[in-house]
Amino acid sequence: MEAWAKYRGAAHPLSSLGMACVGAGEQEGPLPPFSRRVLDVHALVLVSRGNGRLHYGGKPYAVRAPALIWIFPGMEHGYGPDAGGWREHWVLFTGTGARAFEEMGAFSRDTPLVQAAGRLPLEHFAPLRAALAEAGPHGDLAASAIVQQLLVDAGRHGNRPPQDGADDVVARLREIACLPLSLSGQAARLGHTASSLRQLVQGVAGQGPKELVLAIRLSRAQDLLAGTDHPVERVARMVGYDDAAYFSRLFRAKVGLAPSKFRLAHRRTGPA
Repeated sequence: MEAWAKYRGAAHPLSSLGMACVGAGEQEGPLPPFSRRVLDVHALVLVSRGNGRLHYGGKPYAVRAPALIWIFPGMEHGYGPDAGGWREHWVLFTGTGARAFEEMGAFSRDTPLVQAAGRLPLEHFAPLRAALAEAGPHGDLAASAIVQQLLVDAGRHGNRPPQDGADDVVARLREIACLPLSLSGQAARLGHTASSLRQLVQGVAGQGPKELVLAIRLSRAQDLLAGTDHPVERVARMVGYDDAAYFSRLFRAKVGLAPSKFRLAHRRTGPA
């Protein structure tokens, strides 16, 4: 693997309103360890080969590939491989958007070291290198988009490893999401208790079954409102709500528009 590193300043619109990539690189071998470093940006280090040590927030950790190291701004840290060396792929990022990724579970300040559950998303580094080499706002935007997808893919490793058959259960939950069933009813339909279904869905989808079902129902409701002339009451029933008034309140709270106003703004039927 060719060693490389590229840095660039953070474009103000991205750092203040979204996320900016301010550096990335790859290297391997018996790299010299370092300690007591503090960054003013976020860092993600993917270790794809080898073993080593991480010191973070005053605590030692043993690193064994494949692993992810999440570094928060202002945290004293150090890391490096053992005598056999390792292969690392790193990225630096900053901006208000990092908080959204943290709050949505992509990474956690309480878990600086994550053992990867499967293949690391290393395919993003070649296009990221090209984006960082491209001058101007297009390079800034491309690097931002790539690093966000990298964080999404890397964040999947932070979930608990799924149980055998978990993907099938979640797929079946998606199929019955719009039936008028409670969580306990959904769990019973799938051969689980509510508690075991929560654990399983959280491990696969990164969110609980209630959140997953709600997202599916609201997405389906938006499709129906925009693409059909069904009355709101019928749309509510089609996505699992017998009480149309409750559905309308819920839709407005989550989508930001009442169902009727959403339809006016997005309808795809009728004369142009």
